[in-house]
Amino acid sequence: MKKLLLLIFIAASAIAQDSNPEKQAVAFNKWYVKQINEDKFPITDSHEIDKYVTASTMKKLRRTQEADYSDDPFYDADIFTKSQYIGDDWADFVTVVAGDTDPVCVNVYIEFGKKKKHTVIDCMVKEDGFWKVQSVAARDFN
Repeated sequence: MKKLLLLIFIAASAIAQDSNPEKQAVAFNKWYVKQINEDKFPITDSHEIDKYVTASTMKKLRRTQEADYSDDPFYDADIFTKSQYIGDDWADFVTVVAGDTDPVCVNVYIEFGKKKKHTVIDCMVKEDGFWKVQSVAARDFN
């Protein structure tokens, strides 16, 4: 029985580590939009976001929330959606529309919404065997 459980655990770990950057980017963005729609702030409300975003990126983002951080705003849009609003259909429509690889990361082009589409580019890197968001770039400017 112990051997069977060990084999199941090893197989599950292998499957989790074999997930591709596109699937992980979609999973993150669906989860993130849902959090925002529920009036949660994923950067500080919990550490669940840590399974989707690199440790170095989260350290920088959490630092911006500390009391002694400068009060000067450094961006006008959400850091992960690159938008000032979340479309009412974004949670239901998160898809990969393209992808490419450069020396830094796998770029996954994520499209939100069906009515008025919005696209961002998630820079995905492997950290401890799992694909995670390192940064996000805007493809649409709205």
